[in-house]
Amino acid sequence: MKTTNEDIEIVPAKNQLRLFGFEDYFNSFIKLYEKKKLPNSILLSGPKGLGKSTFAYHIINYLLSNNEERKYSTKDFVIDETNLSYKLLSTNVHPNFFLIENNLLEKDIKIEQIRNLLKFLNKSTYSRNLKVIMIDNAENLNLNSSNALLKAIEEPQNNTFFFIIHNSASKILDTVKSRCTEFKFAFTTSKKKNIFANIIKQYKNEFEINEIIENYYFDTPGNLVKYLLALDKANISITENKLKCIYHFIEKYKNEKNPETLSFLSLFIEKFYNELCLNNNKNLNRYFFNQSKILKQIDEMRRFNLDEKNIFIWIKDILQNEAK
Repeated sequence: MKTTNEDIEIVPAKNQLRLFGFEDYFNSFIKLYEKKKLPNSILLSGPKGLGKSTFAYHIINYLLSNNEERKYSTKDFVIDETNLSYKLLSTNVHPNFFLIENNLLEKDIKIEQIRNLLKFLNKSTYSRNLKVIMIDNAENLNLNSSNALLKAIEEPQNNTFFFIIHNSASKILDTVKSRCTEFKFAFTTSKKKNIFANIIKQYKNEFEINEIIENYYFDTPGNLVKYLLALDKANISITENKLKCIYHFIEKYKNEKNPETLSFLSLFIEKFYNELCLNNNKNLNRYFFNQSKILKQIDEMRRFNLDEKNIFIWIKDILQNEAK
């Protein structure tokens, strides 16, 4: 069943009111905080799309709303949307909170953002002298911004907490990592299936969740939701024609230039070739060679900002010949 709202958008992590799958982690963090043993500099590591940022926003709301009306529900793991801290966090104007993230059009987190953070650390706060800093996509810290950050995370004040979000598929500088306490998130397939099922209910879609999980069990719930909704909006089934999915993401990237779309494109090309290998094992060498060549070209296009027009024509020609 398709969504009734053609303009449906992904709910950002800061607006996810319910937390799914992280309950045990959350309770562990609360116990550490209540015992005054919560580390000041925390590195949250795991695959992209797992829910690390959503988890961080829930912990942050718990910390900041503790003495407010309609504070965070530790029983149901729910943020009250009428809570003052939630309203301030969702518009990024909370005086006790500082967010650093990279611009989609600029991969690196700039040193100027770290300088603004240092100014924030020297300011007085709204209440309780509590300061919370969230650095999303920390793998995008360049050398200069990483070096500027070191002293802040190495010698934080007692009531200052850093939540640094790291996509474990990318490398983060050892100088940053060594100054943090790292928490690595990982879920079983059944756990990811449960998280995905709960998240997708927010969009009022009826998808074949079991079939999707069986085919894409290796991916994260967040990524599944993103490309599932993108394909659903284009009236394309994720479990059917992989070429349609690939062509859709090619056109989507040409229009939006979002690097994340290239990741989805690479995923579906891998799935396309997996199916070819299962259905025709006589051409395995050719399939492996062409898949490797295409994925390498997409990676170089992303890294070196190559002109995509001719590359996409070349990719389509190869895939069309493979599908014959």
